[in-house]
Amino acid sequence: MSFRFSSGTMDSMAGVFAPPKKYRMGSGGGNAKGPMTGGTILGMAVASMFPKPASSSAASRPTTQAKHAFGGGSQTRMSGRAVVTAERTSRRVPEAVVRITGRQHGGGHVLANFSYISRLGHADESELGLETSEGEVLRDARDMQLLAKEWNGWEMDGDARRKGATSISMILSMPTGTDPERLKGAALDFAREEFANRSWVASLHVDREHPHVHLTIARRDHDGRRFHPDRDDLFRYRQRFAEKLRDRGIEANATPAKARGIDPKHEPIAAVKMREKGQVPEIDKSRLARAQRLREQSREDPVVAMLASRQATVRATYVRSITELSASPSAADQLVARSLERFVTTMPAPEPNSVRAMRLAAEKRVEPIVSAPVLAPVRVPPVTAPRIDTGIDRLQALHDRLTAPAAEGKPTSFQREREVEPPNDVARRIREIVEKNRGGRGKDEDHDQAGTLSDRLRAITEEISGPSEPTDFTRAHEILRQAEERNRERLDRDRMRDRDGPSR
Repeated sequence: MSFRFSSGTMDSMAGVFAPPKKYRMGSGGGNAKGPMTGGTILGMAVASMFPKPASSSAASRPTTQAKHAFGGGSQTRMSGRAVVTAERTSRRVPEAVVRITGRQHGGGHVLANFSYISRLGHADESELGLETSEGEVLRDARDMQLLAKEWNGWEMDGDARRKGATSISMILSMPTGTDPERLKGAALDFAREEFANRSWVASLHVDREHPHVHLTIARRDHDGRRFHPDRDDLFRYRQRFAEKLRDRGIEANATPAKARGIDPKHEPIAAVKMREKGQVPEIDKSRLARAQRLREQSREDPVVAMLASRQATVRATYVRSITELSASPSAADQLVARSLERFVTTMPAPEPNSVRAMRLAAEKRVEPIVSAPVLAPVRVPPVTAPRIDTGIDRLQALHDRLTAPAAEGKPTSFQREREVEPPNDVARRIREIVEKNRGGRGKDEDHDQAGTLSDRLRAITEEISGPSEPTDFTRAHEILRQAEERNRERLDRDRMRDRDGPSR
């Protein structure tokens, strides 16, 4: 005999795994109905006169909330689905995400949506095709324009003014690490079955960490009926999408946030986008001001108390199901009970989703500073140091090699390799030639010219034989620095001139 939860535990599990009902004013939570007629009132009065049989099966009949959470069928089949759902939740299987991202009004708005999800106008390797409900792949802008015009014609339906949105865009995603192609196949299967009587387009995006599929659906179906997806519809979409993912070998779950011990109130998408950019949205500023007021008044946040009460109810439901699963003779049921017990033990403390979002954003801002390597500061070289290889360093090194040994009167290795005599020996030889020529001055026809030549040779000899002064390279470095400064100013002027585009 297969395991079956008791009626009370089944109702409690349905309250945990089904989304909360959105009640309407004056309808008592159900569909709004018109006033009862006289025949209806008379029938109810007659029915109340006859007592109900004692062996009524109403007590074991599944409730509407249980059917909504675990599907229809008998009590045994619903209990089996509840056990499987609880087991996936205890293992923290990734949750499938189905979210409405916007509504498009008019053909132009629909075409803009097509261009965005297909990356039309980007580079050729970045453009994506649009999978259609007819099995085609649109890649041309003209085809997308014709489809957007067709959808707009459906919505207008011969009227002079539009009745509402032309299309509704949704996103179906899974966490990082999911196979994109299998995700795309599951999304297309979901769209073919759920929107079989509607026209839609879909495109897979992998430009972010998590793969996701953009799905845009025409608001009117082929019979002219419009649809308005609500909270219950989105929960059903998540369940169907998770089933398609599991059929393709991807573990996926579809449970409300309260079943995982998390605040079910989701953050606005605009606030999430601003936090990703490092900005502080206005909603965070108002929350901080509210927390400051409560702290000054020494009051506890009522949201935390409400979450604690809700989590206590969820824990009690899990404990009740653990007790019944542990009493089952099946080893599989007992294994699920132990897994649920570990899940309840590690359930996070009650925390508002707003506080959690701000805390995670603050941790992301701090994490790069702690984990990223610290780069060495860029040091600007001194003015006297050459920034490019101009050859002055090599000349100065060569000068030092030539002049350093000259003071000791020893030839350098450079001079020995090239058989060049030291400067003192050269000066001595020149002096001997000058003295020899000076002795025969009277034999020259032009005495002034001979004396002048001797004086020049003597001056050159004294200059060579005298102590050599080191070459001053400071002036050369200063000239190079000024040239680099002028070049940098010219480049800055060119960049400032072309900053707003090329000049006419």
